[in-house]
Amino acid sequence: MSILKNAIDSIQVGVEDYNLEDERRNASAIRNIFAGILLLYKEKLCELSPAEDKELLIRKKISPVLNEDGELEFQGNGHNTVDVQMIKERFKSLKVTVEWGRFDEINRLRNDLEHYYTTISSDSVREIVSKSFMLIRDFVSNELNQNPATMFGEDCWQSLLNVADVYEKEEEECKASLDKIDWEFSIVPELLNKLRCKSCHSSLVFAPYEDDSYPIINLTCRSCDLDFCFDEVVTECVKESLYGEVVRAAMDGGESPYDTCPECGESTYIHEEECCIKCKYTQEYLNCDRCGSSLTLDEQYIDGTCGYCQHQYEKMMAE
Repeated sequence: MSILKNAIDSIQVGVEDYNLEDERRNASAIRNIFAGILLLYKEKLCELSPAEDKELLIRKKISPVLNEDGELEFQGNGHNTVDVQMIKERFKSLKVTVEWGRFDEINRLRNDLEHYYTTISSDSVREIVSKSFMLIRDFVSNELNQNPATMFGEDCWQSLLNVADVYEKEEEECKASLDKIDWEFSIVPELLNKLRCKSCHSSLVFAPYEDDSYPIINLTCRSCDLDFCFDEVVTECVKESLYGEVVRAAMDGGESPYDTCPECGESTYIHEEECCIKCKYTQEYLNCDRCGSSLTLDEQYIDGTCGYCQHQYEKMMAE
């Protein structure tokens, strides 16, 4: 059975599982659709492989060899196939386009729902199916040069299309309610892209009262009807949204975009805002009283003195 046939079967089975509207089949639906996407990517690598070995580019290990004529060739070794990172690397060098940001988001959602949540809400599954639809549509049309409706069959494709349309409409309505809120800090609207229900993990969260005062912004989950406040989830939003910047800063020897707030103890002190966006704490001491140097967040507890001056003072007193 070909890789493409496996990909089609996997996605079709995933959609069938989803259409059963049986919570017991949710994990299976997600797993099959995601597996189908990876198989589509492997199909593209097969298409780009040389005619004499159409599975060369999906092999994990590829070695250069000299053939009987002394010409350089490449040979796939073993039965292990490429993982996600290797697919990304090979697509990049082969100029194959994938919206990896969306793919990584789907992969993260899939992993979270399968491993960290005891129950999976229908809207959380619907979100993954909806975002998978867009990923599949673009890749099949633009990279495999095929009609997705023909490839997957009208029934399967219409189901995916319907899920995407409904989810997108509800997502827009939730976003519109959030846009009406005065979030006070310029970074917060960016953080809202990672806003999720703290119970069922659905992204369909709306703000019912547009006159709420930050940071006590009331929120309601459209999936499970849970009522909660933004200040209850702001820490997770910060960590999720700024994770990439934290990693880059660590690799480049730079500073993290956020820190632990000395006042509330949460990881919500945003250096760009010079403020904690949860409790609104701002630095009490900006400059050292002795040398005039700028004080860091960690030096606030020294009551207006920098670490160096405090060390010198303690050294002098000890003498």
